[in-house]
Amino acid sequence: MKIYITYKKDRFTEKQKKDLEEIGEVIFLEEFFDLDNAPYLKEKDEKILVVDPDWYNWNINANHLSKIKNLKGVCLATTAFDWIDLKYCKENNIVVTNIPKYSTDSVAEYAIFLMMALAKKFPMQLKKDYKMEYSKSMLTTEIKNKTLGIIGLGTIGSNIAEMGNSLGMNVIYWNRTKKDCNYKSVDLETIFTTADFIIPTFATNEETKKLISDDLINKMNNNSLINVINNPKEIYNHELLIKRAEEGQISYAFEIYDDGKKMYDYKGNIMATAPYAFYTKESIERLLEIWTQNTISVANDLPKNVVM
Repeated sequence: MKIYITYKKDRFTEKQKKDLEEIGEVIFLEEFFDLDNAPYLKEKDEKILVVDPDWYNWNINANHLSKIKNLKGVCLATTAFDWIDLKYCKENNIVVTNIPKYSTDSVAEYAIFLMMALAKKFPMQLKKDYKMEYSKSMLTTEIKNKTLGIIGLGTIGSNIAEMGNSLGMNVIYWNRTKKDCNYKSVDLETIFTTADFIIPTFATNEETKKLISDDLINKMNNNSLINVINNPKEIYNHELLIKRAEEGQISYAFEIYDDGKKMYDYKGNIMATAPYAFYTKESIERLLEIWTQNTISVANDLPKNVVM
């Protein structure tokens, strides 16, 4: 059994590396490589791929998978699994695992941080180089008694709702099915027309990518949208939100994904950061441990956290 790991070897603990070595030969591919010349393509032995998305530009397609001989399983380093061709894997009996809930607290806290940044107009302070300007455009707002609208009340959404509630916010939510909770369930239009702060936390797939329409975005008025779940361009009209925020009609916070721009390139109350929402010491430790255990479970034919 060969275990190919596309990640930095020194990120794993000595115990994790030892545990992996007990199930097969472990090969770390620490440097990015040309997929057409991936080292494991020449190997005929049974193998498991333990993969980080950055090595694959977030796309493991059927064409690449079809070139891999004797592939037993693919252990993803993410909760998301839309970047691998699940249909091909299912048809070819390849087990795929993911890492659920490892960064729930990290992402929820980051969302609240971005919300606070917009409420206190921190992006505009930075762009003005901290020059004091007690103007109407720089007037900030308090969080207490404001309405927080959550789109998708799953694990992360529930954490954000709990944090918002503890700050004295009025929490409303939209979810495919009504949840047994103390928050009010409303439709999407109500979220976009009444919530002061809107935070989408739904799982992304082909259906949900159409959830936030241009019509909903255009219904926003003097409120804020905070996105920490995915590349914003993949789930709604990112440019429309930018336009409305630069015109001063709304505020917007998101993580930048390789579009060459920085926060200072945007006008208005726009908070744009690198994609660090998940990246805490605690979440990475959880990720590596779950990742290791997933790999061992696949090798032992008792796979955990199977996505298909």
